[in-house]
Amino acid sequence: MLVTLRQLQYVIAVAETGSFSKAADLCSAEQSTVSQQVKAMEDRLGKSLFDRSKQPIIATEEGIIVVRQAREIVEKVEDMLKPFKKNPGA
Repeated sequence: MLVTLRQLQYVIAVAETGSFSKAADLCSAEQSTVSQQVKAMEDRLGKSLFDRSKQPIIATEEGIIVVRQAREIVEKVEDMLKPFKKNPGA
């Protein structure tokens, strides 16, 4: 299984909001989808990205690294797509 851009967006959203349900709202997704996709990514990496025993949920050491890299990747993809987005004022 590959790690998807959407999974990276979910991980970032969970880190930013401290909640799977708030992350789901932010991403316009179901909470169960966000939770499942983050878990799938954790399974793929073999590491837990979030400490779910605390509220708000916080990133583990590994999670902090992944979130930082995920932000860089998502930002690069957004930069790549900028020239191709239609200009609403044109």
